[in-house]
Amino acid sequence: MSASVSDCSEIRSWSTADVPEPKRLDYFAAAVSEAILPLAIDRANPREFYAELKMARLADVGVTSVSGNAHSVFRGRAEIARNGEPCFNLMMSLHTAWTAEHRGQMVLAPRDILVMDSRYPIRATVSKEFRAVNISVREAWLRRWLPDPNVLATRHIPGGSLWGLALSSYLSSMTPELAANPPLPLALMADQIGSLLALTASGIPGAWPQRSKAAISIRERIVSQIHQRCREQGLTAADVALGLGISLRTLHRALASEQQTFGGLLLDARAGHGMRMLQSTLFKLLTIEEIGYRAGFQNPSHFSRIIRSRSGRTPKQLRVSSGHKTD
Repeated sequence: MSASVSDCSEIRSWSTADVPEPKRLDYFAAAVSEAILPLAIDRANPREFYAELKMARLADVGVTSVSGNAHSVFRGRAEIARNGEPCFNLMMSLHTAWTAEHRGQMVLAPRDILVMDSRYPIRATVSKEFRAVNISVREAWLRRWLPDPNVLATRHIPGGSLWGLALSSYLSSMTPELAANPPLPLALMADQIGSLLALTASGIPGAWPQRSKAAISIRERIVSQIHQRCREQGLTAADVALGLGISLRTLHRALASEQQTFGGLLLDARAGHGMRMLQSTLFKLLTIEEIGYRAGFQNPSHFSRIIRSRSGRTPKQLRVSSGHKTD
């Protein structure tokens, strides 16, 4: 069962193939400025330059995929002056190394992440063909997860670091196409990004205040609610926060302080229910798809992937190993 039409996002696309060669640089700069934030482009050959850009939204989060060849983009005073609300952009190249000047010189390997702060100048350069992901978030949105989002501003997050690996792996799967046909509610997928950023910040000294007994109690209540309600279709962090009488910000911060995410806990709880049903004789007459749906999964293929990642077996194999009938 896929997400409803109302929970899908429209994809917007731009391609330099649609305009004459002399206009390609200006066209691409305008597309980036509209989809992400104001940027200028230079150090590229208009006759050879090409690029494609697609953009969609995951609730409050902008997801952009970009591909093309060698060029350099920059934000100076003129571009910064066109800013609206302060925002952060998570910039990641999938296969190509690149460089950036953003309050310091950086050399970024594939899947390293640059947290770009819209308040500061930047120059980013890629010297060959590339594919990249950009995630745009507003500062106000990021404050749901972090007491001070500025601890991440202009930081280079190595893709192979502890939480950088989890963050880069998740971001690499984020595409406009996924937003257009999401396996989970868009808000839940967006929340996972915020949670992973909070976990990344957990390793930065001073990012989190010392935990109190009250904070620990809140976290335990949240986990209990997730386990009790995980089978509800479309359950979001906002639903759990409302049920507990706490703010969404408090919920995410309580989990992040323990290096946990709402999305991760929800998947674990649903997977646990699904595996127990697959192995129980009480549910032997249900199809695997029906069990997945009862466990809270909207998409059968997503249910199968999660069960396999946790048990090492497909739902069918897990059911057979328990001596029950298969679909």
